[in-house]
Amino acid sequence: MNIKAVCFDMDGVIVDTMRHHVEAWRHAFNINGFDHEELVFYLREGMPGKKTIVDVFNHSNVEVNEELVNSIYVQKRDYFKEHAQYEFIEETVSTLIALRDEHIPIAVVTGSRKEFVSEVLSKLPVTFDIIVTGDDVKEGKPSPEPYLLAMDRHSFNPSEWLVIENAPLGIQSAKRAGAYCLALETTLDSKYLKEADVIISPKDLHRHVKNLIKGLK
Repeated sequence: MNIKAVCFDMDGVIVDTMRHHVEAWRHAFNINGFDHEELVFYLREGMPGKKTIVDVFNHSNVEVNEELVNSIYVQKRDYFKEHAQYEFIEETVSTLIALRDEHIPIAVVTGSRKEFVSEVLSKLPVTFDIIVTGDDVKEGKPSPEPYLLAMDRHSFNPSEWLVIENAPLGIQSAKRAGAYCLALETTLDSKYLKEADVIISPKDLHRHVKNLIKGLK
């Protein structure tokens, strides 16, 4: 184990926004005559917005046209912008500060739009060396493209990266990119996070990251 850089997902890892995203998704589908339980959207966290819509319809064996996809996408985005309130996950913020103090490169890789990412990150007491948003990639999670793009912006090998995720698609993306992945139980139970190398609660984040950088599991 030789971790030299740490990459963070944003929603559900740095900031507590997933419940607001899910509420917005359910609202947008509901006003178009479709109802889905919350888990449907939690399991698709990290997937690009329009791809999420198509995937949900495919999962339900419902044919969908581009007009409806675009309509739901805009309605979800607008509802989220109007109603979302968020708080930072304190354990993650303290870990970010500790990494910055130790001069460990940090990155954020998220499927969220650049506009929202900039708003969130501007409120943090640290700055990131690398930022990859949903607007920067052709394929979102679970494709490895988002994490590979972040890794390409630094000289470290994929195996020297620690990725901190909270959702199945993000974990798959990180592992396919060749990183060591730590999963936080913030939005889903551990049974959904089993592809990660280790699963922990937020309160244990700082200690685990510190040990991994030191080469300890």
